[in-house]
Amino acid sequence: MSCVPFRFVPALLSASLLVILAGCSSPSQQAAATQATASDTAATEREARPMPAYNGGGQIQIPFGTSEPTQAELRAERQRQSTTQGLIPEGRTYLGSIPCETAACTVQRVTLTLLPDGRWRRISQALAPSGSARIDAGCWRPEPGAQPMIHLLPASASDSSASVASLRMQSPAVLYVQTLGANAVTRRYTLNIQADTESTSALQNDTSFFCPAR
Repeated sequence: MSCVPFRFVPALLSASLLVILAGCSSPSQQAAATQATASDTAATEREARPMPAYNGGGQIQIPFGTSEPTQAELRAERQRQSTTQGLIPEGRTYLGSIPCETAACTVQRVTLTLLPDGRWRRISQALAPSGSARIDAGCWRPEPGAQPMIHLLPASASDSSASVASLRMQSPAVLYVQTLGANAVTRRYTLNIQADTESTSALQNDTSFFCPAR
């Protein structure tokens, strides 16, 4: 049997002890080493990834279109933000025969369109005697109540003293004419709702005027 010289025993013991200690490292130490390796890898990937390009002094530029909105589009947006939707939740057109406001005729057929944004348009056609149609428009003002009132005002009017007409809403489908101009209507005249999408669309597309939110 060969013997290991005594001077080599400490070296062999040291080498064996290192091997044993390497194999006995705790799981937490191994996990920490793995996380450190993963962090180094992620940092390397971030450095290799190209940075996003920003314009405008460090602010992110978000494109909203290729051109600025037109004045008509701005007016239409303001109209949509009005607050009269409670009484007229959608565009409605009413039709009926009512007295004329002047002595030029006795009876006229009226097509009245109301929009939620507060605008109205009226087409009046004289029937007796017959005459040409006329169109007027403006803003309407609601008056709450058990049977709400709708006051038709000229587009430039700021109060109800210049009312073109006042109508009482018995139901969403029927409007009773209360006044025409400054004159009260003593007989019963009604305007009844119609399936007239053409008149509603025509007023919706008209951006020549708008009404203040109420």
